[in-house]
Amino acid sequence: MALTLAPAEDRDNVSCVASVNRQSYAHNRRLLAGLHQLRRKHPDAVIAYADYYAAHLAVLRSPARYGFTEPLQTCCGSGGGAYNFDLFATCGSPAVNTACAQPTKYINWDGVHMTEAMYKVVAGMFFQGGDAYCRPSFSDLLARKAQGKP
Repeated sequence: MALTLAPAEDRDNVSCVASVNRQSYAHNRRLLAGLHQLRRKHPDAVIAYADYYAAHLAVLRSPARYGFTEPLQTCCGSGGGAYNFDLFATCGSPAVNTACAQPTKYINWDGVHMTEAMYKVVAGMFFQGGDAYCRPSFSDLLARKAQGKP
């Protein structure tokens, strides 16, 4: 949705809205700083951070690696064009009552939500991607649990 509302010159290297991505990046930096303080204050607590922004960006940079052929178009949308999105004819409205034939090839479901395939990829990145997308990694959390540590 943001892609259709932002000016064309506000794009980054993966065709996303640069100003929105800067806000997401800044938010995540502040969140990480807050989590660091919480971890120091509560050393026995297990606080995991899943970096959805980085995972999503990794998929957008190499969509074919994850099986996607339509990184920006909506599967359930209208209007055609680069995004197949019309703010006044969204998925589920009377004007849009069908979805694409192969939703597993799309990242974006309706201009707001991701497809089930994309959520599956991101979840896999969180659970199996080491500490690249989730800190501490789930394998570290399981190892700590097996050792009887929190």
